[in-house]
Amino acid sequence: MKQVTVTISSGLVPDPVQINLGDIVVWANSTSAVQTVSSNDAGQTFTTGPIQPSSNSLPITVPASTGYTVSPAGLNGTVSVSTST
Repeated sequence: MKQVTVTISSGLVPDPVQINLGDIVVWANSTSAVQTVSSNDAGQTFTTGPIQPSSNSLPITVPASTGYTVSPAGLNGTVSVSTST
């Protein structure tokens, strides 16, 4: 299992996020506003909850490929999950 960190700033780095099944993703908020990251399926796959400026989200295990939205930054990204070993 590995951890991938996505930085939230004026964009998302990296995007798209490429992970293997079982890897975790952490979002690092480098903006001056509180941000929330949610999958584009009404948060059913994941939601980070509020991420304070200069802070990281809790680690999230993303079970399947999905798009996501960062609010209120208005950014959209993609997590691609490979199920092959």
